Amino acid sequence: MDVTLNRTVLLEELQLIQGVVERRTTIPILSNILLTAEGDRLHLAATDLDVTVYTQCSAVVRREGQTTIHGKVFFDLVRSLPTESLELSFKESRVEVKSGSFNSQLASLDPADFPTLPEIPDGQGFAVDLPTLRRLIDRSAFAVSSEEGHFQYNAALLLLSAKALEMVATDGHRLAWTKAAHTAGTPPFEQQLLPRKVLNQIRHFSAEAETPLYIARGENHVAFRLGDRVLLSRVLEARFPQYERVLVRDNPHRVRIQRQELSAALRRVALLASERTHGVQLQFEKDSLSLSSVGFDLGQAAEVVGCTYNGEPLKVFVNASYILDFLGAVDVEEVEMQLRDSDGPIVMTPTKEDAIMGECLYVIMPIRL
Repeated sequence: MDVTLNRTVLLEELQLIQGVVERRTTIPILSNILLTAEGDRLHLAATDLDVTVYTQCSAVVRREGQTTIHGKVFFDLVRSLPTESLELSFKESRVEVKSGSFNSQLASLDPADFPTLPEIPDGQGFAVDLPTLRRLIDRSAFAVSSEEGHFQYNAALLLLSAKALEMVATDGHRLAWTKAAHTAGTPPFEQQLLPRKVLNQIRHFSAEAETPLYIARGENHVAFRLGDRVLLSRVLEARFPQYERVLVRDNPHRVRIQRQELSAALRRVALLASERTHGVQLQFEKDSLSLSSVGFDLGQAAEVVGCTYNGEPLKVFVNASYILDFLGAVDVEEVEMQLRDSDGPIVMTPTKEDAIMGECLYVIMPIRL
């Protein structure tokens, strides 16, 4: 293999791949990227056996060939090169990288040891507006559990229908649901679990305006295709929790409050909350919300913010981080908190939605003291 590449173009593709390349693994080859020089392209592939990404970039190929290279080291190296042009060649188990007066030789593993890559499902797939899908992810992915072993909580559920896209995520303590309209017609499947790594990769997809993202499903994998880039996720068999009964919309007590004002006050009070629970007490009175930290290990803090509320006095204990996650995910001026009583879950939603932003609803279970 012997090719010349543009550093900026290559770097963009390497950046995309970093989220899939394994950093800590007992299988060294999974830390590597598979490079294939063919025609006038350099093809790149990475996999962790569950998630696979294919991408490519233009290249001047003097000799075709294939090799592997450590993904993180190669990315850091390309990012630091002194010129916009680089030469990449492979000989004697080493990948040579030249750029200006810089020269290096990187170790390479045998490409024959690289895992067998999954095939891309046939057909073009179902067209989805990428900004819309990214917006769904931004409004729900924060509720995906990061704890290993909770398979039903380690992924978000994507639901497709003839008129709308929905995404749901929960970690058992909170739930985020969001929905947006689409006009792409009847989808090829109704629902699919997407692990956190796939959601993050879709977030990093970039494209020219109006470029659609195509979703297709094969026997064992779901594919997301954007131009020359393809992201494959192994089909998960875990059963997602029955979330529908949690999407309550009829709680009688309604509180309207400025999002940024609530967020700022909550951050200040939560600084002195318990490090274990991040607990904050919310006390609702007529047109006021009192926030106070729960737990006195570091001290105590309290603050009062104005709101619109005419119901009976209520007191609720919640994880402040859960509320802050929601407030950071919705770019609106005002949010509404809907409560049934002091023991029931808090439902939060923007006070205004539009056709572009779609709908979203967030449910938080209170802390039991």
